[in-house]
Amino acid sequence: MYILFTVKCAFGNTDLCLKQWTLGLMGRWFSLAAVFLAVQLILWCPSASAQDATVVFYAHGSVLTSGLPGSNRGIFYGSIFDGNSRLFKFRDGFFVKNNRMLIFHLAPGLHIFSASYGKHPSKKSQVELTLEPGKNYFLRAQSESRGVVEIEWERGRLDLVSCDVAQRETENAKSLQKKSVSLNAMASLSPNQAFPPCP
Repeated sequence: MYILFTVKCAFGNTDLCLKQWTLGLMGRWFSLAAVFLAVQLILWCPSASAQDATVVFYAHGSVLTSGLPGSNRGIFYGSIFDGNSRLFKFRDGFFVKNNRMLIFHLAPGLHIFSASYGKHPSKKSQVELTLEPGKNYFLRAQSESRGVVEIEWERGRLDLVSCDVAQRETENAKSLQKKSVSLNAMASLSPNQAFPPCP
């Protein structure tokens, strides 16, 4: 290959050939260096499952009692917040739908989750959790109705439930569409939306 290159350059512009050869060699070195760095980063960085906690959020309410005054097991269709940041909306299309869920990988530490029908987190429906690396958590969202028929208001509620309860209640649940997730929470959305196995 080197002999062919020398012969070709002997009858042409040697400087141009030398520049092309140098650029080609540099390109190969940069490619090899990029691959090497990528491999090193993969080997150095711990996996997401080892670092993060898995949190399953799901809406499971009663169709018969949803919206009735005094009901505390209605279908929730508002937003879920982590602190002041909205994670996602339980609204899936125009109609209110029951049995929807989303799974997130979130950083360990203290988190304050809330279910709200407004644009801001609700202080009356907060769940404080200290997430531990590699552990699974299950939060059920439901709606509570207050007042009388003429004057009624609803608010969201989150309950921390066991894996067995969540597995039973999400047996027919479907994953929400990605468009329901806030842009700032997309990076935390689990690529695998299958319900995690219970111990």
